[in-house]
Amino acid sequence: MKIAICDDDSAYVKKIESVVRTTIAEKNIDARFDLISDSAQLHDSAETYDMAFLDIGMTPYNGLEIAARLKKRNRNIIIFFITSYDDYIDDAMDLHVFRYISKPLDARRLRAGVEKALKLIDRARISFLVKESGKAVCVFSKDIVFVEIAGRSTRVVTTQGEYNSENGIDFWDSKLAAPSFFRVHKSYIVNVHYATDYSRATIVLCGEYEIPIAYRRQAEFRHFFLNYFGGR
Repeated sequence: MKIAICDDDSAYVKKIESVVRTTIAEKNIDARFDLISDSAQLHDSAETYDMAFLDIGMTPYNGLEIAARLKKRNRNIIIFFITSYDDYIDDAMDLHVFRYISKPLDARRLRAGVEKALKLIDRARISFLVKESGKAVCVFSKDIVFVEIAGRSTRVVTTQGEYNSENGIDFWDSKLAAPSFFRVHKSYIVNVHYATDYSRATIVLCGEYEIPIAYRRQAEFRHFFLNYFGGR
């Protein structure tokens, strides 16, 4: 696993590294850390990373610009913003940032976030076979945007395309577990990783799919959603 930590305050780079390295070591995961205090170095690098921890208020490139750049190299990268700026949460959602943590650093929150990220990475490797035009197609859970009931079958919408599955919605509900999947309605399971907008009664995924949230699930989903994006 390759991890980048970028903050123009080198003391914060070391603080973040200490928490992340300890958490990952406890899971017996091998990781390589790139510790960077110059945002231009990370922006111009050709490296791909599995996880990145970024400040927002950096120069010459801010954290949002760095995150967008890293996403182009690996669209499945898990990104944490650890910053003193509280005005960029909407921009962070557009980039599907995993956690938005305010400074001063809360080591317990960071540790909890890293643990959930590791679970997400592990679950992202889970794959399913669905039939499409008589052929079996392998679909990875990390690529699933949402699942919805379609008659007696289900429609599985992914970043790669749409598929029809003979499995019912309850099958998918049992397989697509937290931390990023939630059954917002009896007919829909959503992956909040792809959320681009959210209101009390609807969630928008990938900027185009508007999914209803059942009234009786709105309070629970709000807690789930805010917890996923760092408790903000």
